[in-house]
Amino acid sequence: MKARFIQFWKKHRKLLVFLIIVLALVIAAIVRAQFGKKAADKEPKTETISRRTIVKSVTGSGKVTSVQSQDLTSDLLASPIKTVNVKVGDRVRAGQLIAQMDTSRLEASRDSLKEQIRSARQAQKETETQLAQQAAQAKQSQLQGIEEKLEEVRSRKDQAEKSLSQAQDKLKRDLETGSGADAATLAADRVQVEQSQAALTALQAQETALQAQLEALENAPSADLSSLGNAGSSVTESSISSLQNQLDQLQQQIDKGAIRASMDGLVTQVKAEAGKTYSGGTIARIEDDSSFQILATVAEADIPDVQAGMAVKVKTDATGEAELDGNVTAVAPAAGSSSSGTGLGGLGSIGGLDLGSLSGLGDLAGASSGSSSSGFTVTIALPAGNDRLRLGMNADVSIITSSAPDALSVPFESVQKAEDGSSFIEIIEHKKTGESGDKKQEEISVRRIAVTTGLEGTYYTQIVSDQVQEGMQVVVPETKSDNSVNQLLNSMGAGGGVN
Repeated sequence: MKARFIQFWKKHRKLLVFLIIVLALVIAAIVRAQFGKKAADKEPKTETISRRTIVKSVTGSGKVTSVQSQDLTSDLLASPIKTVNVKVGDRVRAGQLIAQMDTSRLEASRDSLKEQIRSARQAQKETETQLAQQAAQAKQSQLQGIEEKLEEVRSRKDQAEKSLSQAQDKLKRDLETGSGADAATLAADRVQVEQSQAALTALQAQETALQAQLEALENAPSADLSSLGNAGSSVTESSISSLQNQLDQLQQQIDKGAIRASMDGLVTQVKAEAGKTYSGGTIARIEDDSSFQILATVAEADIPDVQAGMAVKVKTDATGEAELDGNVTAVAPAAGSSSSGTGLGGLGSIGGLDLGSLSGLGDLAGASSGSSSSGFTVTIALPAGNDRLRLGMNADVSIITSSAPDALSVPFESVQKAEDGSSFIEIIEHKKTGESGDKKQEEISVRRIAVTTGLEGTYYTQIVSDQVQEGMQVVVPETKSDNSVNQLLNSMGAGGGVN
């Protein structure tokens, strides 16, 4: 008998499990129906109508990040990393050395360029000295030539002065003799005087010109006489300028080998390692942890309602039940992607029955359907001064898209729909009918009041009606369960997973 039962169980295991589930759900439905019937006989659930601020919000989640951060990198690709001077958790100041690249090869090239420039300047100096010497020698040679000419002219001038004096003396003697000298002799004497005077005048002019030339040459700087070397000097200076430009560029590369922080902050990442070759990417990351923001993801269905400047309520595990105030500073113009999964595993149990524990339905209980949903990044600024926040913490945000302060409100389940589509609520009214002993006898009635709904929050909704007053008792209908046996069977498909 036992063997036959085991054989029957193995053959029809899935069918039996399915029937057990259906039976459990039917029992649960019957119990719920009986409980609901008893509850219906009682006074309906009510709540007092009151004024409150109704807010409509969009929720999302994200992480606490820094407002300002810096990823340190280097242009010196394929260079060895000489030292890394910080570790994760260190606090650094702007200008502090974070890492040092090995720039020994660049420094060797720099020193070689410096030597080339020094040699070029030395050669230029020697050339200029030679040119100056040549110019001085040329000047001295010119001075000597002029002085020799001047000496010759002065000698000839002295001779001319003597000749003029002799001619003048002869003319004077011939004139003093009276009739002793004929006219021809006197005429010849006068011609000789005139010629001697003219020769002397010419020599005096030559002397003056040579003297002026000598003085001008003596006062002229030697550089004016070295124009022949200017072209060569310009070429040398151009070469030195080119080498200096190369040196400046090389020094800039060497300076880039010192990786320094450009801001105060906290080191949150160190990806470089001393002795390794740098191939690009982040060497270290510095974040300012004195001011925080949240990068939250909001569903694409909600993002049209979100705008910069909206108030935000933020909750984190670190701050407990306390809500932090923030505000939206930016909304991403394009969506990112995130994945989510749902399945029967999320139900856990139905009516106290653990689906995952039933043989043959383990896969069903754990099954999920993956889907890709888009989300938009919203940047939320937080006030400074909260010492419980840390970078990278998870945060839940509620972005207030609209609000209605001091509004008459009721639970949104209280607002019901009439057949014509209009909204109404039911008000409990107590009418005194008499007294019996110490007890007052009252008649309870329900009055329907038409209302216009306004802003709807998470639990309460705004209502507008001139018949509604604060303090009234509004009926809150019991929420009907959406789960049913038929819905479960339909969700399992026509075969219900039974072969």
